[in-house]
Amino acid sequence: MQKYLIIVEGKADIIFIKDYLIFLYSNLKIIKKLSKKNKKEIILESNSIKIKILIAGGYTMIKEDRFITSIKEYISDEYKIILIQDADDPTKDDGGVENRMEYLNKINIEFKTFLFPNNKSNGDLETLLLQIKNSDKYDKFFKCYEEYINCIKSNTKVDFIDELQEDKNKVFSYFTSYYGMENAKEENREYLQEYFDFTSDKIKPLKEFLKANLQY
Repeated sequence: MQKYLIIVEGKADIIFIKDYLIFLYSNLKIIKKLSKKNKKEIILESNSIKIKILIAGGYTMIKEDRFITSIKEYISDEYKIILIQDADDPTKDDGGVENRMEYLNKINIEFKTFLFPNNKSNGDLETLLLQIKNSDKYDKFFKCYEEYINCIKSNTKVDFIDELQEDKNKVFSYFTSYYGMENAKEENREYLQEYFDFTSDKIKPLKEFLKANLQY
């Protein structure tokens, strides 16, 4: 059985990767899911492959000695290591595709890396999610969302308005509109085809990366 450890940044990432892998490989089964006791990993299996998806808690955590020791233990157990992280933008520390990749390449461990949204552009998971959204569903939501923002502009601080216009808050509000507040939380999400198009050309770079690095 081929074994893989996929290291992601947070709860939104781990659920998204889980849902997308199940879309790509329909015979994958969830062996371990997130719960109140288990907040860090998801395990998927089929007859020929085992995939453990692990939350690192941010790209800087990967360079910490304790985390590196843990990764080396997986390597000793014949796991192949895959990093799926945010590229972010150059305004953040080590942000932007080139800077983030340079940072990760300094880690003395063999792994394959994919940076959201497409391994060549600045951005993050939310950038990709907004690129693959179901436009019919999203446009109806966003019309209301824009009206909400415009309505409160005169009654609140500008920086709060700026936060509402960030991609992360747009995605959260999109989930809230169709799933409800509780199911919009990152750990409770489900990336359904009704709301996100996993066949979009925008997600092809991730698809090609996973197909190339998971021997299924």
